[in-house]
Amino acid sequence: MDTNSEEYQKQLRKVSEEFAAWYIYEVFKKMYNTVPKSGLIQESFGERWFREMLLQQYALKAARTDLKELSDMIYKSLGGKVITQETKSENNVEKRLEALQLLNSLISNNQESGE
Repeated sequence: MDTNSEEYQKQLRKVSEEFAAWYIYEVFKKMYNTVPKSGLIQESFGERWFREMLLQQYALKAARTDLKELSDMIYKSLGGKVITQETKSENNVEKRLEALQLLNSLISNNQESGE
């Protein structure tokens, strides 16, 4: 797979966000476990399961918004490239220049051969 392709970079961004979300989830879970429980009301399996899912969603949301810097750091450390509109324009210009150079060389070859 071409590591410079836009599709690869999108997948790398998604994986970086998910890894950051997992890390943040672990932090949230540790924080929640420090809250003292009174024991007055027993906690059911469904409640624990729901809370785990809720913390995972909070972590994913945080990784994509408030703590995006963490996702960005992971993305860059994995070799991610910042693809902006300007970068896309530069790539288009480079492709056009290559095409023009190819056409220019074909024209000059045709002129030299007398066609």
